[in-house]
Amino acid sequence: MIETLSRMFFRASFAFLAAVIPAVFFGCRPSEPLSSAPEKLEILVAVDPIAYMVERAGGNLVSVVALTPQGKDPETYAPTPGSLKKIAASRGFLRVGLPIEKRFERNIKSIAPDARTFDLRENLTLLADPHRHEDSGSESHEDGDSDEESLDAHIWTSPANARVMAANIVSALSELDPANAETYAANAKAFDAELAALQEEIRARLEPFEGRSFVVFHPAYGYFAREFNLKQLAVEFEGKAPRPKELRKLIDQAKADDVRKLIVQPEFSRSSARAIAEAVDAELVEHSPLQKDYFVNMRSLTDAIVGSFEAQEQTEKENR
Repeated sequence: MIETLSRMFFRASFAFLAAVIPAVFFGCRPSEPLSSAPEKLEILVAVDPIAYMVERAGGNLVSVVALTPQGKDPETYAPTPGSLKKIAASRGFLRVGLPIEKRFERNIKSIAPDARTFDLRENLTLLADPHRHEDSGSESHEDGDSDEESLDAHIWTSPANARVMAANIVSALSELDPANAETYAANAKAFDAELAALQEEIRARLEPFEGRSFVVFHPAYGYFAREFNLKQLAVEFEGKAPRPKELRKLIDQAKADDVRKLIVQPEFSRSSARAIAEAVDAELVEHSPLQKDYFVNMRSLTDAIVGSFEAQEQTEKENR
């Protein structure tokens, strides 16, 4: 009898340990799946500065893919098989009107047919595209409802625009993921406060130079110039380097304006800009509006523009 009870106790104890040990070591029953990280909201944008804005609004709830690789021009870059793979999981496409978006449009519709498209130009007053219009400061229609090719797509180069874009981004993310709408709004509120401070910082630096012109190779800074009451003079016109006659005219203009620095983008050939710089004894200053960190981007642009004006003033003093 005692032997029988001992065998029963042993079997019961073994069964108990067999059930408890996996729970102790693995934290769950063997039949339960291990918990996984929540799925992120996949978002597609054209360029890195927009990706930065989406990441600031979305935090760790989003995963953002930029169509344009670092060092490439979004106005000429064409999709490759590798780049197309990145868009398959996209749930939202946030566009600003850059040519690369048009080139990828058919691919996005076929590879990610369920991705919803949102226009970040809503509630913005857009400028005419300086590639196609001699007056790069002329106003166009609001909300991107004009012929897209006639509009300047570099909307992010103005902090005032960036604040509107951030609100549009929150609206898009909240539609795609309403459960986290409050988180997106809180993130964007903090981002907006930083953008407002950036506006005041840049305005204070540029206020002494209001109405003056800065020279660039690629006309990407029209919105920045409009916000801070400056004029952008571009070497490139209609997406092309100037012909010899146009180059001579630009050199004469640069001499008349006593240009000391010329802003060039690393994504573009600088042979024409170098010819002008050498002819007027000016310095080439590199800046890319495609830098990802928005605050670094805007501060380095401000540094370049302020530096060009200060160099002009120094030359004027020396010539008195």
